[in-house]
Amino acid sequence: MNGLPLNGSTQSSSFTPGQPTAAPKKGRTRQSGTAWTRSGCITCKKRRKACDKTKPSCNNCLKQGRTCEGYGSIWVEPLGPSAQVFSQMETSKRRRLSASSQSQFPSPAPSPPSDAWLEPRLSPAPETSLGWSVSSSPREYIPSEAVIIPVQDVEEYRPGPEIDFHSSVAVIPQPQGYISHLSTHESHYLQYHMEQGSRLLANLESHDNPLRSMLIPRAMSSPLLMKAVCAVSALHLANRSQGSGAHTAAVKYYSGTLNGLRTALEKCSTEVFPDDAMLAVGLLCKYEIVRGSVKQWVVHLNALQRLIVSRGGFASMDRDAAEFLRGLFVYAYHMARICNRNCIIPTDISVDSDIGIPKLDIYIGYTEEILKLCARIAELPSLQADTLALQLSVASMFVSLRFYNKIIQSNLRINILSRNESLLAWSHTSTPYIIPQGTSPATLTRLQLVAECFRDAGFVYLHSIMERISRNHPDTSPTASSGTIVNTQMEENPFPSAQDWAPLISTPKNVAVYRCLGRIETFPLGDHCEYSALTFPLFISGCESDDVADREVVLRSLGKLQDNFGIGNVKRAKELLGILWARQDANFEARFVGMGQQKNVHWLDIVEELGWELILA
Repeated sequence: MNGLPLNGSTQSSSFTPGQPTAAPKKGRTRQSGTAWTRSGCITCKKRRKACDKTKPSCNNCLKQGRTCEGYGSIWVEPLGPSAQVFSQMETSKRRRLSASSQSQFPSPAPSPPSDAWLEPRLSPAPETSLGWSVSSSPREYIPSEAVIIPVQDVEEYRPGPEIDFHSSVAVIPQPQGYISHLSTHESHYLQYHMEQGSRLLANLESHDNPLRSMLIPRAMSSPLLMKAVCAVSALHLANRSQGSGAHTAAVKYYSGTLNGLRTALEKCSTEVFPDDAMLAVGLLCKYEIVRGSVKQWVVHLNALQRLIVSRGGFASMDRDAAEFLRGLFVYAYHMARICNRNCIIPTDISVDSDIGIPKLDIYIGYTEEILKLCARIAELPSLQADTLALQLSVASMFVSLRFYNKIIQSNLRINILSRNESLLAWSHTSTPYIIPQGTSPATLTRLQLVAECFRDAGFVYLHSIMERISRNHPDTSPTASSGTIVNTQMEENPFPSAQDWAPLISTPKNVAVYRCLGRIETFPLGDHCEYSALTFPLFISGCESDDVADREVVLRSLGKLQDNFGIGNVKRAKELLGILWARQDANFEARFVGMGQQKNVHWLDIVEELGWELILA
């Protein structure tokens, strides 16, 4: 990847995706002087000036009082979190095109062949042996609010001295050049991804952030992966800038990625499904999470699982790609199980031994064991379903249930104690990890604090699931009816009451909520990307607390995460909390005035009523 040439033409100092650059004046000739060549320092190449190639800094730049940017390539070394990829030098002003001459984004200026996907082919996709096929129309993967609507071009950002980096409006350096084989739009969104998106879309920042060091070099040689990267980048920019042009571009790149995956699936009957296509599917999962989807992410996550299995697991992939996909899959899969146990295919993937000791991942950090434990807690209601089936079968044979009820009570008690002990015994040092290059001690400390919040959230979640089980268990008291023989021994309820199971959990729910929110209140949520992982602890604390002050902390903190990191599922969490609190308050008022004994609604009941497949990754 060394020495990728920058295009020689000077770019406009203000660039938006829907505004093609002005065409050069015809008949213009180069000024006399030393012949310009493509070799030399980056500064001279940008200025189209001859370079004397003196190292480490060119003398021509020094004589003119310019800063020489050296001879390296921006792709050689992984970029730091604040790397200035494109310099901010002054450029000559160009005549602005009139409004009548501007074109809308669906018809951009001529671009390299990599943009040919903008005319999506809608041919039907054959079923594959993987059980997953791309629909015949990309629109079926795009909800109604995301359908492409022609829009007038807008300037999505015009950075000025008064704009703060931490404001809710996204700001990136103005482009000064683009890689020769990329379209201007691809260069634009790739630049945003390098400078901001890659840092804000991870829960761990380091010099070795794979969203830059791994994805970008691969995308440079894979049009399919480039479309997927640009789709996520454009959508994230749209979330943070409210730019309709970026939103339209995101939908276009998303559709193009689906078309590319369709082609890859057609070939996989005779060829191995390539790593770049696997990464593209993973980025589609990420796209839907960034968008705040409550449906489409399930299709992509289940597809990713089948594709990994079809490849023979992570061990069959390139190490860097395998580590990235493993972290993404483990994070999304277990977060999905917490809220959507029935919509996710049980995993057949070995994520623990395929690639040896894993790196400290940019998504899961130190929380992997807690996430897996919460997914196990989510399985507790399955004991209830098994018990109902057992009751029906045994009652039909007029056999006493007393013995079976004792077994079920004992089994549930053992499961509660097991999960509680696992939460107590957890430590961030329990699992060995390879620390990524450039990870500071302060970053590791923040990851530990986030993981402690997840442990508190685990206790809250355990209380929440057990309360729902107790609330929803059937009334097994004997009721007589004509012609019915009642088994009087069914009156013994196999499910313990709250008084029975609550003492089995070492940390009371109110203590866990208080501890979790007390920590989060002290965090500077907008300063470090590690805190972007706190959506689940905040959400479950908000669901399980009736205290007005707690609700204010939750909403304020979620608002900061939404503004600073631009992840759409945070907005969905806030929406669901609003519905839940309104229902709970209405039930409380009804009970207060004596209008009934309504049960306090559970947040999972709201998820089911809405038909959402919520994911809090």
